[in-house]
Amino acid sequence: MIIRPMESRDVDAAFQVSVVAFDDLARRMGEPEEPPSSPTLGRLRVGRPLATDPGGSWVAERDGRIVGAATAIVREGVWGLSLLVVRPEAQSEGAGRELLARAYAYGDGARGHIVLASADRRALRAYARLGLDLHPTLTARGRARAEPVPELRPGSAEDLPLTEAVDRAVRGAAHGADIIALEHAGGRLVVLPERGYAVVRGGTVRLLAAFDDQSAATLLRGCLAMADGEESAVRWITSAQQWAIRPCLDAGLDLIGDGGAVFLGGDVGPFAPYLPSGAYL
Repeated sequence: MIIRPMESRDVDAAFQVSVVAFDDLARRMGEPEEPPSSPTLGRLRVGRPLATDPGGSWVAERDGRIVGAATAIVREGVWGLSLLVVRPEAQSEGAGRELLARAYAYGDGARGHIVLASADRRALRAYARLGLDLHPTLTARGRARAEPVPELRPGSAEDLPLTEAVDRAVRGAAHGADIIALEHAGGRLVVLPERGYAVVRGGTVRLLAAFDDQSAATLLRGCLAMADGEESAVRWITSAQQWAIRPCLDAGLDLIGDGGAVFLGGDVGPFAPYLPSGAYL
């Protein structure tokens, strides 16, 4: 097994590893299947962290084949693990441990750390050993019934100053152009003027942040109304996000203890009211 820096020629192979690994995880956890990502979106998912943070991007190679990958990003002094995947047949052989070590080392000197973890017991154990605080999560799923929020409007690049101000208030660091990357991946930026913003794709809330709980709840209701009959999903609901519970219940969503967790360490602000992005934390 060779652990080496990721190169641009590895992006497609790393994406394929993520598809196989996440499909295997969903089967083992009894989770509903997610629609397959297009190769174009997959390249963006893996390729953007490689472009912005090459020092945090690594692959595991065995017999000339990519069997694992990790990407980590640092934004304004806050480190986050964007991706850590290993093919099922290569798991429990040390590849994940070594990839995580390299990605975590990229955050040396960071003042804050964020990891979003699946329910896989090996992943939970590995992240807990980093010394980060574990916050168990719920997911809300179902077909939402919600009234539109008139104050919400479509966002654009001109709203990045608002997103950055909100991000710094709730997580200690701005996403910056990562918001635009989420839009390129099919997300829609919506704004509650002067109060907060969210990114939605289909019926799924991909990111939500606001200056206060009331604004966050209003944003969430508006996002659920935008689902337009599609299956909705609201992930990464920790005990700090009590504001999210009532909008989800009012919309008829089921709360599911999926066994995942948010791991936090150092200075990441209050991390509330906030629903993080899986790719950009």
